[in-house]
Amino acid sequence: MNETVVSTMTDDKIEFATSMFKLLGHPLRLRIVEILDLRGEMMVNDIAELTEQPQSTVSLYLNKLKNCGLLKSRRDGNQTYYSVNEPKLHILLNCLRGCPFE
Repeated sequence: MNETVVSTMTDDKIEFATSMFKLLGHPLRLRIVEILDLRGEMMVNDIAELTEQPQSTVSLYLNKLKNCGLLKSRRDGNQTYYSVNEPKLHILLNCLRGCPFE
C-alpha cells in the first residue's frame, strides 16, 4: 500500500520539538534539565555533585540552557539558584521517562 502520510504536528510543535532536541542533544544537558525538573530549584554545586561533573562544566551548560530560555535563575546573596523555565519541558521529559528503551 502506498499511502501519503501527512504530519499531524503543527509547525509550532515541530519548531518547539526541533529546538528542544537540539538543546537536549547532549547527555549532560539532558541530565541537568531532568534533575531540575524532578528536584526543583538548585545551586550549581549541588547539580555538579549529583552529575559527578566539574562545576565549571555544569555552569557552562546551565548558562547555555538559561540563555535559550529553558532555565531561569535567581540570586540570593552570593548564591545562584537554577530552575526550569519552560513548562512544556516537563511534558517532554515525562514522555522520555515513559518510553520503553530498555
